[in-house]
Amino acid sequence: MSQPIVNAREAAKAYLSGHHIPQMFESLLSCLMIERPEDPVQYIEKKMSEIRMIGIENINWETFVLQIHPYRDPVRLQHVRDGSKFDKEREANEEAARRGDDGKIDYEPDVFKLTEAQ
Repeated sequence: MSQPIVNAREAAKAYLSGHHIPQMFESLLSCLMIERPEDPVQYIEKKMSEIRMIGIENINWETFVLQIHPYRDPVRLQHVRDGSKFDKEREANEEAARRGDDGKIDYEPDVFKLTEAQ
């Protein structure tokens, strides 16, 4: 009897994952927690319009907060050498600049994984 439930659960997870729903909600919650708008519904509607323009497949938890990410602070990036992925990103960008590449190395965010409580 548990087989149909497992299949339904897996189908639901596949649907959500295939349509990038967890990433969309993560991005909305991230910016809501930081910006705390007076009218959250209107704010979400505005962000949904932006998601449509960007493309949902390009959304991740930091899409709307990337510019205020504490590890992206220019002073921190210039002075802190801690071996973090942000430090490695800075090193790669500096190396690209030395080679004369004008394209920067893009930061890859941690990937959201759909999980469920046990």
